[in-house]
Parts: sequence; C-alpha cells; structure tokens
Amino acid sequence: MGKGKRFLSYRNARSGARAAYRTGWAFAREAAASLLTYELYPLGIPTGSMPVLTLPRLRQSATRPHVPILFIHGLLHNPSTFAWLKQRLANAGFKNFSDMNLATVTYSIPELAQQTAQAVDALLAKYDVPHVDIIGHSMGGLVGRYYVQKLGGDGKVRNLITLGTPHQGTALSRYFRFSNVKCLDPDSDFLSDLQSCPLPQHTRVVAVSGNMDILMWPRDCVRWEGVRNIALPGLGHAGLLFSRRVLQIVLAHLHPELLNEAQASTAPLAG
Repeated sequence: MGKGKRFLSYRNARSGARAAYRTGWAFAREAAASLLTYELYPLGIPTGSMPVLTLPRLRQSATRPHVPILFIHGLLHNPSTFAWLKQRLANAGFKNFSDMNLATVTYSIPELAQQTAQAVDALLAKYDVPHVDIIGHSMGGLVGRYYVQKLGGDGKVRNLITLGTPHQGTALSRYFRFSNVKCLDPDSDFLSDLQSCPLPQHTRVVAVSGNMDILMWPRDCVRWEGVRNIALPGLGHAGLLFSRRVLQIVLAHLHPELLNEAQASTAPLAG
C-alpha cells in the first residue's frame, strides 16, 4: 500500500473514530437528560409549579422582559419538565412565569387546549398585557398549537415555541392505548383536522426538534409545514429540555437583547 493510500486510510479511520465518539457522547447525554427529567418529576407534584431562584444580575438590560411565559408539559409529565430552562430564563432576566399542570391521560388535547385558553386569559388580566409567550414540550406543543389555531389564541400568543413535538404524528403512537397517544397517529382525524387549519397570522411560531429523538418516527414528523423549523443535531426528546442551544433559540425569539448579553458574557455554548 502506497503512502497516499495509507494516509487516506488513517484519515478515514480517525474521522470514523471522531464520529463514533460524538455519537456515543450524544447518546450518553440523552440518557442522562432522560434520567434527570424523571428524577425531577416529584418536584412538580406538590405545587404544580416549579419555583426559580432569583439571582442578582450584574448587567441589567435596558428593557426587562414583561411578557409572561406559559409552559406546557407533555404526556405523563408535569411542570418539572422545564426546571432547567425556566431557571436559565430567570437568570437571563425573565420573571413572569406560569405552568400548566395537566392531566394528560384524563383529558383530550382539545380539552387541555381549552384549559390553556383559560390560563392565557388569566395571565393577560393578571399582568395587564396584550399577549403571552408559550413554550410546549412534546404533546404540550400540540396543546399550544390547537389553542392558537382552533380556539382563538392567534394573537393572544406572541410566540409559540414547540420542543420535540410530533406535528405530523408519530408511528410509535400505534403501540399505546392512551387516547391522547392514539390521536398522535399520523393518520388520525385529529391531526388531519389540525393540519387543515390556516397557519397562525399573528403568532410567531418555531418548531425545534432533535435529530436523535427516538420517540419521533418517521424523523420528519416533527415538522410543522409553513412555519420555521429548527433541527438540532445530537439532541433527543429529553435533551432538548437541557440544551443551551435551545436556550439561545428561545432567547432569540422572546427577547433578542438578552441573547446578545448572554453571548457577550459567556463562552461559546454547546450542547
């Protein structure tokens, strides 16, 4: 074997080793994120809302965020889902938070969306603001979407950010008995009806997904056609909840000035 072939073989071997390392590390992070998600679960049971620590900020932005953020968790979970993200947003200067604490097995997605509508109206009155921002994980993203598209939430919601949401359904739903999982069948009447609705005109939407989300199958089921879709490499279903890349996307949509401050005061973010 000539020197050129040996060099190419060596370079390919190194490239393959690096790729295997990155993949292995991504799987390890996803496993850790999944474990942490369920370790945090008991914290969301007593109050139905995750408290945050209020830390002094060395730098104050010219305009503090005032639009309340409503978090909507997914199937079989509770507000502890957003513990990490919520605390990071609090650290960045956000302070008006609210959590949906949904009985996702008891009520249908339209019923959960109706509860969301009531929560939004309560927030609009409490803070005397014209709109709120919604962040939904997994099925919680569909609850927020249903509210915006079907129950008059378009405009009351300024930003709708979905994380790991099966906008086109997931084939894995066919193996579960829960009614709210059954309606996530890609061929379900529920999704067909939702897909036929006009796109939001007054609510800005971004659908964020991870390319290692094994609950979303086929892979493109997370796409919401007609809105902005962001696919992040190396992240799975739980990893989205603990990702600084996701945090950057959220800051960029909710309050770009705070993203600029974070980038100026921290090292480059990864993970």
